[in-house]
Amino acid sequence: MGSKMPLAEMSDLFKQLSDQSRLAVLHALWDKPRYVNQICEKTGLSQPNVSHHLSQLKSMGLVLAKKDGQKVLYSIADSHVFSILNECKEHVQQGVRLD
Repeated sequence: MGSKMPLAEMSDLFKQLSDQSRLAVLHALWDKPRYVNQICEKTGLSQPNVSHHLSQLKSMGLVLAKKDGQKVLYSIADSHVFSILNECKEHVQQGVRLD
């Protein structure tokens, strides 16, 4: 007997990923961990905006925050995040539509 599908949690995850700015923040963290100011530079988003999105992403377990003196270094939480984003990217690039 399989385990019950955690639909509510999955829905919450997709809600977080449905925001283009949050995807931009994740993309900025793709190749290496970064500080908020570096994410701002890479995305063009304001510091308050980036901080808000990082808080949301952290609450969903998509990013990690590591204190480094007075700064915080953010990184993608684990390989699952890369997998989710890669699958989504491939799906979009294949032009699959359900029209």
